[in-house]
Amino acid sequence: MAVTSPRPLVEVRDVHTRFGRSIVHAGVSLEVREGEIFALAGASGCGKSTLLREIIGLQQPQRGSIRVFGREVVGIDDEAALSLRRDWGVLFERGALFGSLTVAENVGLPLREHTDLDDALVDEIAAVKIALTGLPSGAASKYPSELSGGMRKRAALARAIALDPRLLFLDEPTAGLDPLSATGFEALVRHLKEALGLSILMVTHDLDLLWHVADRVAFMVEGRIVGIGTMEELSVSEQPLVREYFHGPRGRAAREQAWKPR
Repeated sequence: MAVTSPRPLVEVRDVHTRFGRSIVHAGVSLEVREGEIFALAGASGCGKSTLLREIIGLQQPQRGSIRVFGREVVGIDDEAALSLRRDWGVLFERGALFGSLTVAENVGLPLREHTDLDDALVDEIAAVKIALTGLPSGAASKYPSELSGGMRKRAALARAIALDPRLLFLDEPTAGLDPLSATGFEALVRHLKEALGLSILMVTHDLDLLWHVADRVAFMVEGRIVGIGTMEELSVSEQPLVREYFHGPRGRAAREQAWKPR
């Protein structure tokens, strides 16, 4: 019997983006398959986060196609976009938690906006999601300003999985975290992927995160994809820009660390 590849949940085809005279994307194409952790990597300013914003419908490219769950996102109307967003969760780089709401209220907000569940059940589900991300129960009643950076990331992640999404988007999930918190977040992402059956698209330039978490990586340089594959495949690429990125001092250290028992 022939083995079939997992179906793509995200399909980006020939995307072109320009801000004024600045070219952000020049024909970007990629696929994110069901059940994988796919990473967009590259130096700051290469177009990673802009592409993520286009995939989730916060920006529009000038040309190209972006399909999520088989539905076109470019030019989608508000009602259709709302339907899609119920099936994905987003962790923004700075968390984007509402400062006037407690952690429990932040996590419960998507449930109150998109379901008809009563308050007691919303609170119960929010408590489960908070626990899943490794936050202590006492964190539920705290405000974002009372949390450490690592705890705010986990609270924002709890909100991102509140609606049991099929697909999770992570924008620089370890940015601003100390090494210990970043390592803990890596383990959390792997655990949630397995426990909840998530497919994940993350944007990052964290080499440790790429080695320890990503199944496949697309490497971007100045708005173009110059390599897609596993970290092992990219680390032996003959493409000069890819080799430069993965074989610098930080790249070598991250690779060596990845092979050590954790």
